[in-house]
Amino acid sequence: MAVMTLEEIARETGGNVIGDAGRRVRGICSAGDACEDMLCVVWDKTLLSSLPLKIPILSSFGAVSGRDGIEVSAPKASLVKLLPLFDMRTADPPGIYPAAYIHGGAIVGKNCRVGPGCVVSDGAILGDRVFLQANVFIGKNVTVGNDTRIEASVSIQDLVEIGSRVIVHSGASIGCCGFGFVPDDGEWRKIPQIGTVIIEDDVDIGPNCSVDRATFGATRIGRGTKMGACVHVAHNCDIGPDSMIVGFAAFGGSVKAGSRLLVAGMSGIADHVTIGERVTIAGRSGVTKDIADGETVSGFPAQKHSDEKRFQASLRMIREFGRRLKKLEDITGR
Repeated sequence: MAVMTLEEIARETGGNVIGDAGRRVRGICSAGDACEDMLCVVWDKTLLSSLPLKIPILSSFGAVSGRDGIEVSAPKASLVKLLPLFDMRTADPPGIYPAAYIHGGAIVGKNCRVGPGCVVSDGAILGDRVFLQANVFIGKNVTVGNDTRIEASVSIQDLVEIGSRVIVHSGASIGCCGFGFVPDDGEWRKIPQIGTVIIEDDVDIGPNCSVDRATFGATRIGRGTKMGACVHVAHNCDIGPDSMIVGFAAFGGSVKAGSRLLVAGMSGIADHVTIGERVTIAGRSGVTKDIADGETVSGFPAQKHSDEKRFQASLRMIREFGRRLKKLEDITGR
């Protein structure tokens, strides 16, 4: 278990020590489970009144009389540097488990880890320091960039390209066939899906996500994009860089989205929609038409957020008018 002084933590986070610089803490905690040997992260000043003075804090509030702590300009941003210092998870060493299968035609880079039950198929290329946790399937002619981490039970099908420093969380499926069928004489005929998927550098794909391969061409997830759990991206989508897609969102086929898209949870986007740069889609929205740059939309069908708020207010007014009308009918006997 890591134990650090406030001075050491301040050095790592770029903060300033308040009080006893030599005070030692063994971890990070929230206000709800604070104790004397843990550093409590506080971004709401109203919580200070409920914290005993003996609890050290990390905050942006400056000196608090009688309390040890660290002052930083942005407590949440400081967590990015702070939490790894107390991470108790142990890193698995490089190596190839005897229970893994690596085809003779595959190439495995330096210092990789290939866990038990993994399959690396013919023509696959793993860059340096790639981590395959356990039961990962890597299809034929897949490429995986340096420093990419792929967690347990992930399936990456043939021809997929994964960039560097990508994280794919457990249970995700990348490169499965797109959902394409055409009616033919009363039956559904499957449209062959012969394209691929390209995951660019620094993408984070949440657990149980699915990214379908293109019918032809490529389904693309742009550099730096982050996806929460259970996100579905259909065939031939092109998601711009630095986007944030929250859990249970779904994209229909051939959606084109610009950079810095923000999609809140449980939203759906219809196929062939084009979305501009820096667009925000509120939770549980249903997008059925194109969205211009910089817009914020909500509702179903999704519209400008300001219009949706007026629409919802009108619905509440109609309900109130109904109550008033019922009361008037009771009075008049009609």
